[in-house]
Amino acid sequence: MNRFFTVDEINPGLHLLEQRFDLIKKEFLDNINNLVWTNWGAAAGYHGENNLAYAGWQIAALYAAYEDSTEFTKEMIIDNLPLFEKSYGQKIYPDINKGVILAHNAKHLPVLASTCYEAGIRKRVGISVVFPGKEIKWHIDPDPEVGDNLIVRGLWGLDVRQEDGVECYLGLGPENDFEKRLFEDNKFMFFYGRVPHGVINNLTTPRYALCFDHVIDKSYLESICH
Repeated sequence: MNRFFTVDEINPGLHLLEQRFDLIKKEFLDNINNLVWTNWGAAAGYHGENNLAYAGWQIAALYAAYEDSTEFTKEMIIDNLPLFEKSYGQKIYPDINKGVILAHNAKHLPVLASTCYEAGIRKRVGISVVFPGKEIKWHIDPDPEVGDNLIVRGLWGLDVRQEDGVECYLGLGPENDFEKRLFEDNKFMFFYGRVPHGVINNLTTPRYALCFDHVIDKSYLESICH
């Protein structure tokens, strides 16, 4: 599974984000100063020093699913609100019907948040930023594998200012022999997080991208890699 995947291989419903890109980008730029940015998930365990791996990286959380292994009642969610809000760095709103916990950021980005859910993003989603001249050092993400399912990470360029002679890219594979994909507005990339990878931003502006997890059948993913 040491390769990039296409949107049609992972979830064709995500084309809805492409169709609404101009509206979503304007909404984001109009509200960027209202968003709360945190180091969400940066302590999940990576090669080397955790803090070093994600230096220069932050995320504005939008929403995440309830814990997969637990039946959360409305009362249980309310009882644990302080814990969730500490993780998100902001006020959160349980949506029992959709089975997700919305961050306050989603209130500022209603078009993006609703489009993500409509397009089939159910696990977790936020907007990630890599600051100018910064990198996410080579690492693996030991994402959970439950039963026959595993997680594929998706990235979608939201605001990536192109410049002559410099670029922002994700490298997938060993650090000395990797496949490179450039970040661009309205372009997807998908990969298996347990494959070594890193991000380099040589631009003079921040790279903003939607970052999300997609649960997929392991045997299907293996079959399209052969």
